[in-house]
Amino acid sequence: MNLIELSPEGNFESWEINRLNELRSEQIDETHSHTPAYQNEEFSMRYITLKPKERLPFRKITNDFSYTFLTEGFGVIHQGNGEINFVEFKKGDVYYFNIKNQGEHIQDFENCSLGTIQFMLFELK
Repeated sequence: MNLIELSPEGNFESWEINRLNELRSEQIDETHSHTPAYQNEEFSMRYITLKPKERLPFRKITNDFSYTFLTEGFGVIHQGNGEINFVEFKKGDVYYFNIKNQGEHIQDFENCSLGTIQFMLFELK
């Protein structure tokens, strides 16, 4: 998986106005918009499919999680601190997020591929 910084932290100048307004609305949820495929008191697992240009809305991240990509593709992640990253992934790539090392933050994810992407989201509670 390749992660390329497109815009540094603190730079909101290149943001689309609608996305910036969504971020500033302060109605950011900690829960995920997709129904869990499995969930218990320790973790949840979600199967996520995004069509081209479809995105996951901003979400406040407060737990460790990982994405396991089931298809290849690429996307863009906007973070609440202004940073924008381009991510390219292959089938089988795994992205880990450790809250202790990386800290709480807000992010969205948009499918910028020409095709549908699929991944599993595994989140500790």
